[in-house]
Amino acid sequence: MRGSFAMYSPNLICICVNERRGKDYSGVLWHQYQDSPIAFSSAIAMIEEMDWLYDQWKFPQRSTQIREFESAGHMAAHEEVMSGMDESRVMQKAGNLGTFIVRVKFRQNATWQGEVAWAEKQERKYFRSALELLKLIDGALDEEGEPPEGEESLLT
Repeated sequence: MRGSFAMYSPNLICICVNERRGKDYSGVLWHQYQDSPIAFSSAIAMIEEMDWLYDQWKFPQRSTQIREFESAGHMAAHEEVMSGMDESRVMQKAGNLGTFIVRVKFRQNATWQGEVAWAEKQERKYFRSALELLKLIDGALDEEGEPPEGEESLLT
């Protein structure tokens, strides 16, 4: 991501879309806690990988999950992971077909709410569900940014 378009959060994920097959796509996920990408073979696999990461980071927490006090040892391990945070692992990546930086703010009502930034166009949109996030990415990937009728795009 360039210039003043940067985003900062402990749970940023960069979605690099490298290949498209019809309405589905594949690519890699980057996050700030490791130097190697996580490959995904479909949009559903991407969502599952992201959800797993949020569970590992315990941020944002699921609203439907029973919470409990954490032990000191567990908190130390969590802080060690967070201390390895490096935004450049996310902000400098690019996909062959599109690059999207996602910040999930909440996981409420069994879905996600947050914002997505389309790096190539330097545009941001907010989403109210994981499905809406997928629709925004799909619309952005459509040729010339024009989604099929009835679908929302990051351009609209």
